[in-house]
Amino acid sequence: MPNIPTPAGVFVPNGYLNVGSFSSPSGQGDPYGNIYPTATTPGKVIELGASEARALAAPGTNLYDGAYQVVQLDSGATASLASQGLSAWIRLDSGPTQGALPMTAYEIPQVTTADIANVEGGADTALFAGVFINPATLNGSPNTPTPGQYCFIFVGAGRAQVTYNGSATAGNQVLPVSPASAQLGQFAPAAAAASVYPPGVALQTTSGAGSTGVAMWQNLIYRIGGQGV
Repeated sequence: MPNIPTPAGVFVPNGYLNVGSFSSPSGQGDPYGNIYPTATTPGKVIELGASEARALAAPGTNLYDGAYQVVQLDSGATASLASQGLSAWIRLDSGPTQGALPMTAYEIPQVTTADIANVEGGADTALFAGVFINPATLNGSPNTPTPGQYCFIFVGAGRAQVTYNGSATAGNQVLPVSPASAQLGQFAPAAAAASVYPPGVALQTTSGAGSTGVAMWQNLIYRIGGQGV
């Protein structure tokens, strides 16, 4: 059966989309390395309305309507740059396998943080994958995804909280800043944008460097992943 977006049929291992990460690609496994099939698999996409997204947000946090995808966070990613509001990038093979088919990291699908995307692909080849949704801390404990494990990210067709590299006003176009920039993982409004990736429209902003706001993403970003676990 095709892996098409659906509002149902996904297992949420931690009870909420934006809590921690999970070591098994299905969200269910055991200490011996066995994987138990569920409705969750890397690449699975769900589309949620506003009330559905709120119900799947950890208490005291906000998620919004849109599409969310199960991905693996690159084992070499920087955990602090995989927090809510920062950009996720497609992890491409590098070294001896760079440019070879199949691109294993692409097909998982695997994402990484902006600093690693810059080292591996550079600004010209880095591919925007979506927006991380885990708050850096939750109830006083670290809450970013663990590199090498699996998590959910926002991949378009709705709204997400993003971190700006400066102030923005309602109606500004919002783009992810190129990984080559020192503003790792942030987004830029209007003419300050330093990339040509899918645009969003800012709906709510706060002024000041590194401010955060909710942006409406006009386009879908997700890739179709594999069916197995």
